[in-house]
Amino acid sequence: MKLLLSSGSWSMFIGRSHPLLVHLPIGILIIAFVLAMLAQRQKWAHLKSALPLVLLAAALSAVISCITGYLLSLDGGYDEHLLQTHKLLGIGVAVISIVLYILEKTNNRFSRLQVPVALLMILLLSAAGHYGGTLTHGDDYLTQAMPAGLRKLTGMSNTATNVAAYTDIGDAKLYEDLVRPVLTARCYGCHNEQKLKGGLRLESVALIRKGGEHGPVLKNGLPEESELFKRLILPEEDEHRMPPKGKPQVAPQELELLYWWIAQGAPVGKTVKELTKTPRILAVLAGMQPPPALDKNEFVPENMVSKASGNSIAALAAKGVKVLPVAAGSNYLAVNCINAIDFKDADMALLLPLKEQLIWLDISGTHVTDAAIPVIAKFSKLTRLEIKNTVVKGDHLDQLGACTELRYLNLTGTATADAGVLSLRKNKKLQQVYLYQAGVKPATIQQLQQSMPKLRIDTGGYLQQLPSDTIIYKKISV
Repeated sequence: MKLLLSSGSWSMFIGRSHPLLVHLPIGILIIAFVLAMLAQRQKWAHLKSALPLVLLAAALSAVISCITGYLLSLDGGYDEHLLQTHKLLGIGVAVISIVLYILEKTNNRFSRLQVPVALLMILLLSAAGHYGGTLTHGDDYLTQAMPAGLRKLTGMSNTATNVAAYTDIGDAKLYEDLVRPVLTARCYGCHNEQKLKGGLRLESVALIRKGGEHGPVLKNGLPEESELFKRLILPEEDEHRMPPKGKPQVAPQELELLYWWIAQGAPVGKTVKELTKTPRILAVLAGMQPPPALDKNEFVPENMVSKASGNSIAALAAKGVKVLPVAAGSNYLAVNCINAIDFKDADMALLLPLKEQLIWLDISGTHVTDAAIPVIAKFSKLTRLEIKNTVVKGDHLDQLGACTELRYLNLTGTATADAGVLSLRKNKKLQQVYLYQAGVKPATIQQLQQSMPKLRIDTGGYLQQLPSDTIIYKKISV
């Protein structure tokens, strides 16, 4: 068997154990601080007997963490100022922990110093942890996850948003609106001003073109020869793969965007509509199209709703499902499965945690069957439903009567049964139904129209003889 060998060393191996070992003194020192504070009170005085051993363990582990941290710093790739600050703070924590141990062993001769020194230790520990996190994750790692309410309270600008900056994907700038967010989410953590892995920064196109320690990472028009792309598609076990194994990986759609951007010459300021597009990238771009602007037919509830679970949205995103708010500032959601080609009946359960927020659902072109309809029926607030080009036969369409707010239904390209279509009469608020290539009989359409005179029925290319008062719309682009 062929083994993958790397030019490792004992110092590198021990240094890279720093993230594992550094948490040990942190925990022990916090325990020591709590014990020291409690032992000040008479009822907890017996805890002082445990302090010497705890402080000795803290001091030893702090010193070991300093040694491993120093060895790790020899790897390079870190901002020197941040690294030096973190290093000094870490040494300070180790020194203070030794001082605390010595004070404890002097039989209370310096008992008044214990509390101030312990407080100083906690401050140094907090500062060292902050700078260590900044070195590892970047200076905005914590603030990126800050809730909007806390951002407003602290006066921070809300730069991060889930709402697209464009209303039409054709107007989106390829690098600024589509590629840079991918690099920000997947690559900036290791390639920024504070953490320079391989000497490479990716915050701007100029820095990307500059490259890193091993030369340029971008070759215009040649994605297959650009290290920026090549390393994204290496096998998981390859030590040069980026992002490394264990980190959030680049999604297939994101890979397509990066490939297309490089193939186009890595342009800046160019919009999607200005560039040549392949069929593959067209499919990706279609899934990135924001929901249409609201009009009088696009019903959105006026009452407020709580925000959906981030974990539930992330689970859908992992399947390639796109989840977006229906409007800026709204917690109501639109779900689109255009890029989730493997989405099937079993995956419908992933939508259930969003049943209070989900009002627009598009599962067109997926592998869902009639078994998905009973799940959809649980979304009582649903106003738009598209199940185009699926194998749905409409056997359970009568259950959609539970979706009392349904306004829009698209059954284009399905084998919907006549009985299923007639069951839509239960949906009293239904305004539009699309039945192009759905195989529904003209008589059934006529019967539905007579029952619901205001319903707009689109049958596309059908040529049928129907009564003059039947409202049939010609084929539109869907």
